[in-house]
Amino acid sequence: MAFAKGDATAILSNKTAAASASTTLADCTTITTTDATDLHIHCKVAYNAAATLGVRVKLFASYDNDTNYESNPFWQFDMPFTANVTIGYSARVPFSAKYIKVQVTNLDTGQSATAIYIYYSMQTA
Repeated sequence: MAFAKGDATAILSNKTAAASASTTLADCTTITTTDATDLHIHCKVAYNAAATLGVRVKLFASYDNDTNYESNPFWQFDMPFTANVTIGYSARVPFSAKYIKVQVTNLDTGQSATAIYIYYSMQTA
């Protein structure tokens, strides 16, 4: 088994999450996990110098790749946070759904999180 082409695929590019807001599922390209044996999400976000909290990355599942994504994320994690820094972070994702989308929620109530990028890499059988 090997990671397909060894490359990460962009699914969310250069988005902003306003204070206490989220990117939308419509912003995100679908991850299709057919034949996948392993999945990693790679995230990058720029934090404002006045920010006091980071962002939460949420993964939502669908079994039809239509508008029927679950209301609650099946998995989520908080990105590391340091004000006035662009941070990258990768996480291995447990999954069972065939289709996945990612949403980024800004936990900071006063500052936007900017330059949000999400990529995925998938190992296939």
